[in-house]
Amino acid sequence: MRDEVSAEEQIRSLTERLEEAEDTLRAVRSGEIDAFIVQGPRGEQIFALRSAEQPYRNLIEAMLEGAAILTTEGDITYCNKRFAELVSMPLEAVVGGSMERFIAGTDRPSYRSLLAAGSGKRRARLAAADGRTIDVLLSFNTSVTDEVERRNLIITDISELLVAQQQSQAKDEFMAMLAHELRNPLSAITAAVQVLETANGRESALARARLIIGRQVNHLSRMVDDLLDVGRVVTGKIALDRRAIDLCDLVRRTSAVFTERDAEHSFSVNTAQAWIDGDAVRMEQVVANIIGNAVKYTPIGGKVTISLSIEGEEAVLRVQDDGFGIAPDLLPRVFDLFVQGEQTLDRSQGGLGIGLTLVRRLVELHNGSVTVSSAGANCGSLFTVRLPKVPAVGAQGNVGDEPRTSSTHRRVVIIEDNRDAREMFRMMLELEGHQVMEAEEGLSGLRLLRTQPFDVAFIDVGLPGIDGYEIARLFRSEAAANERHALLVALTGYGTPDALERSRRAGFDHHLIKPVNPEALYRLLNGDEAADSPAGSQNRAAAGACCTRARLVQ
Repeated sequence: MRDEVSAEEQIRSLTERLEEAEDTLRAVRSGEIDAFIVQGPRGEQIFALRSAEQPYRNLIEAMLEGAAILTTEGDITYCNKRFAELVSMPLEAVVGGSMERFIAGTDRPSYRSLLAAGSGKRRARLAAADGRTIDVLLSFNTSVTDEVERRNLIITDISELLVAQQQSQAKDEFMAMLAHELRNPLSAITAAVQVLETANGRESALARARLIIGRQVNHLSRMVDDLLDVGRVVTGKIALDRRAIDLCDLVRRTSAVFTERDAEHSFSVNTAQAWIDGDAVRMEQVVANIIGNAVKYTPIGGKVTISLSIEGEEAVLRVQDDGFGIAPDLLPRVFDLFVQGEQTLDRSQGGLGIGLTLVRRLVELHNGSVTVSSAGANCGSLFTVRLPKVPAVGAQGNVGDEPRTSSTHRRVVIIEDNRDAREMFRMMLELEGHQVMEAEEGLSGLRLLRTQPFDVAFIDVGLPGIDGYEIARLFRSEAAANERHALLVALTGYGTPDALERSRRAGFDHHLIKPVNPEALYRLLNGDEAADSPAGSQNRAAAGACCTRARLVQ
């Protein structure tokens, strides 16, 4: 009887243990158990299940940072996919090898000290298998598993962060330069205005003050245009007015601007006959910027050599100077935005570090190339522009001819909310004999157009009341019914293709960029339609006075 009871108890006990085992197995399969605690000769030991490690493995594999587990000697026993991507090697080729092979040579001593310490952070350069060198942050800590000590390494790619920091610093430096460059001409203009007020009829002082004001205004205009242009070319929003250009004539005229006004340097100009397909104004901008750069970085008494030759199917422009030269570390970046060579504190030559960026982008738009070479400090520099040549054609009109005064007197309306700008514009036109009417906001301007006969209306597009575009639309709808014919000219600070198209749709005949170029203005008032270039082109004198102007074809 006892044997039967004992057997039943054993069966019951075994059944309970089996049920417990089945419950445990079910819990393991369902992921409810991550580890077992086992009592053994060495005491309690924790055994983790592989399934428990999987979420952490998934987390490490999804990290944006590289992760690796090293031995205390620095051999890699595990790494995630991101680590393999950073060193440009497959996982199987990474695991088992030494971590030190991926550390740039000069950073290896600091890496070894970090590995020996077992914890800490340090910047280093990672040497990838494809030859790249990556700026990274190494973060070490130590863990012990089953009495085995291991090094845990996290590698963070900080190269993009460093680039962003450099760009931010460059922008900060640019803003400081811009403030400095703006103050110089403004100070000169302020002083010249004071001279005009106190000269008491002394014609020499008045003439000198007027000359200084004109020169400094041109300088400000050049800076503003360069800022606008670099934004357009960098974003690809610039359109070229391409045609056959006598590059020899363009180079000689642009060079003459510098040779005539600069007595502190010597110039040598040698040009062969060469024609290219391009935008004359933009190419003049390229040539002027390269020569201006040579002058800026050449000390007084130095020489600038300008040559134009034909080499195969290319027209090749070279501008060489014997000035300060370009440091080797700056040479690869000389065409980058906001990059400049070192200058003295007074920055007497000026500049915003955007001219050569414009040169490169504009040359590339003309399917050409530009390069620079220098033997180093105080060894001068050589800029070389290569452009595809085209067959010569007939004589072309020159860019930058002298402004012509108006010979036809017009009835003109000015709608402009800036009082000073409106007053000076009116005085300029009245001195040429035109009859001028004016308004300072949109509604009164529209009433003036409706009630007064006029030949030309200059309308600022940004007006209080109703804007210039709405004025043009309303007037055109009425003028069409009344068969009134008059020119409407948009005045704006925007010269993008979108701005030109918006003016055209509103009913404007012309689109002038502030500050208005007198040449474009006088030709327009004389009815010289051919003087206006197609939408998007610019009229810029060789000396650098800038103004975008366009005739909008309806």
